[in-house]
Amino acid sequence: MMKAIKKLPLIIAALILVLTAATGIALSANGAQKVYAAGAYDFEFTSFNVNYDIRADRTMDVTLDLGVHYLGYDSTGIMHDIPVNAGDRVRNIKAYELDEFGVEQYLDYKVKREYAGLITVDMGDYSNKTDETHYYRIKYEYAITKPRGKNAIWLNAVGFGSEGEINDVNVSIKLPDGLDYAKRYTNKSGEGDGVSVTPKNGVISIHYDYLPSYEGVTVEMIFNDGVLSTKADMTPYYVIIAGCVILGLLFAVKFLAFNKDGLSPVSDTQAPAGMGPLVMGKLIDNRVDQSDVTSLIFYWANKGYLKIDLHDENDIELIRIMQHLPESAPKHQHIMYEGLFKSGDIVKINELSQSFYPVVEAVTKEVNAENSKLYDGKSMGVAVLFALVGGLMMCLAPIILAMTTISFKLFSIVPLFMIIPAFIVFALAQSVKYNTLKYKKKKIILMYAGVVLLSLAFTAVYVLFIPSYVIEIVPKLILCAIGFTIVILSTTIISRTEAYTEKLNHIVGFRDFIKYAEKDKLEALLEGNPEYYYQVLPYAIVLGVSDIWEDKFAALTVPPPTWTTNSYSNDMFSIVVFNSVIRRANLNMVSSFVSRPSSPSSGSFSGGGHGGGSFGGFSGGGHGGGGFRGR
Repeated sequence: MMKAIKKLPLIIAALILVLTAATGIALSANGAQKVYAAGAYDFEFTSFNVNYDIRADRTMDVTLDLGVHYLGYDSTGIMHDIPVNAGDRVRNIKAYELDEFGVEQYLDYKVKREYAGLITVDMGDYSNKTDETHYYRIKYEYAITKPRGKNAIWLNAVGFGSEGEINDVNVSIKLPDGLDYAKRYTNKSGEGDGVSVTPKNGVISIHYDYLPSYEGVTVEMIFNDGVLSTKADMTPYYVIIAGCVILGLLFAVKFLAFNKDGLSPVSDTQAPAGMGPLVMGKLIDNRVDQSDVTSLIFYWANKGYLKIDLHDENDIELIRIMQHLPESAPKHQHIMYEGLFKSGDIVKINELSQSFYPVVEAVTKEVNAENSKLYDGKSMGVAVLFALVGGLMMCLAPIILAMTTISFKLFSIVPLFMIIPAFIVFALAQSVKYNTLKYKKKKIILMYAGVVLLSLAFTAVYVLFIPSYVIEIVPKLILCAIGFTIVILSTTIISRTEAYTEKLNHIVGFRDFIKYAEKDKLEALLEGNPEYYYQVLPYAIVLGVSDIWEDKFAALTVPPPTWTTNSYSNDMFSIVVFNSVIRRANLNMVSSFVSRPSSPSSGSFSGGGHGGGSFGGFSGGGHGGGGFRGR
């Protein structure tokens, strides 16, 4: 027993030697098989043949024939990244798989934009290709738009972005006439051997048995003066021409079909019969402003429906005189009047703060409903249609051009979001159009300038996010200029209904009287109606000419109003001081009527996270080339 124990170490050592020898034999027997200890998507090129057919305008046809051996345990294909970050263009991308005879076979490839400045050709599917060799052909047209020199072409004939090793490299570059000299470089810095290359029959041929991963070949080609030029991409200008045609059609439609929108003001010293100030405020700019709502208080006071206590202009009181408005009063006035005095005959304005806004909203909704059909439906539809066309021109041009010129497989949804800025600009331009009767020309010009500046800001975003390899900067700017011009001018097609135009003729005539009435005319009106100033004041407020109306009566003798509880007398009453009190009181009413309870602050959210993977840039100092990634 003791002897057996003493021999145990020798037995264990012998077993280790046997196992080691067996492992070595197994490995040698399977020496042809690779050990996949690296990445999941590793690959190597068994052959790499690239042909460039360069023309004098710096455009070229590129054909890549690749033999790819997949090493990764999860390999499903390969991706080719074509650089366009230097302003270069790539067109007509096609990819095939080659059979054993080199015949092109159908390949379900994809073309996409994964990284800025790169167009990716994805040649893969969901099948595992570990230890398989596949052969591919990629074709495309390439154009250098921003050369390094007037007479130079720097070409990354083999790109510096390949993750896999490259075997059996063959480069063929067919040149236009007029080459002065050419050199090749094989390191990333572009300072390497700088070996001169000589074309044979107008073709530069380069061969390497092997290139490590992330290594490539740059060829410097210098031509004689006057040989090279740069070809502009004229395709986007066809869209621009179409945009000009649409713009011309817009003018034709406007002047031939919707040009009956002029006014013939009817001058009058009184507001149109039966029209309250709130409705007039709605009709003058198609909007119910906050000050429009408060004008009803002074309108009712002049009617004798209520009194206003102005002892404390910061907290005025409204005193109900008439229990209910006449049945003939519009529904919106009934809603407002009942809402004001629902708690009693006396109401302090400050007590309405943060509680009266639902009534204001209901009144606004009712006024809008009572005066809804102000514009011709056909004109509105045509205007929206033109705005939509202008927006879609900016949206669809990049998508259509990318799919028709680069690859029908290259689709991006990003340009479609330009429809949102287009309709924002349309809505703002429409709002300015509605305000042309209320504001002075100078202010309208400033408002339109603001719309134009916003359009320029959206244009800058468009230029930034639409790649220049799809549409270059100059046509992008022209495209946006035409598109937003169509959107803005489409609002000029919107035409009023005849009934609305008739009402505006009386409103504008009444407003013009307020603005331009002579002193003797106003004195005569005051003599016949001492309350005339106060009856017009609510309308002057909603028309935006209250300051003019006040100034006209500053030098006239105006009796105090009968609807205040203050003990005014003619001797102590000053219309200037009174107007100052009314303005402050009105501001306080506006603030109280529309104020809302403050909403609870929402908690902030900050999310941590990790960004997407990085991708190394391509060196070599030239155009073209690109790289390859496993997938």
